Amino acid sequence: MFLLDRLKGHISVEFTESEGLGFALERVGMFKDRTFRVRGGGIRASHVPAEEVTRFIQEELPGYYTYTTRVETYTDRQQVRHARLEIKGWIGLSRRMNRYNPFDLMCTIRTEAPANA
Repeated sequence: MFLLDRLKGHISVEFTESEGLGFALERVGMFKDRTFRVRGGGIRASHVPAEEVTRFIQEELPGYYTYTTRVETYTDRQQVRHARLEIKGWIGLSRRMNRYNPFDLMCTIRTEAPANA
């Protein structure tokens, strides 16, 4: 656990990374009763239901990109589980060459606090 996580009050933190979008869909499904905040790709939205986030991942992210999903799950001080998903999409050789490409995309999806908290 990092010091910043400890200062924020995150109790158990775990990081997982996977290729493709399947892992992102799985994690959103775990929090299907929560709302999300979506940032990236020209979108800034909050209070988005899980069904809409799933539709966004499946339909709005272009299929010709190569995606990597990084998920951070943690428990806060009130013992509520949260997740932060970072979806990175590369086009062409920019990933293998480790170079910046203005067409690469980055999307961040975070859970919001439950309504009853």
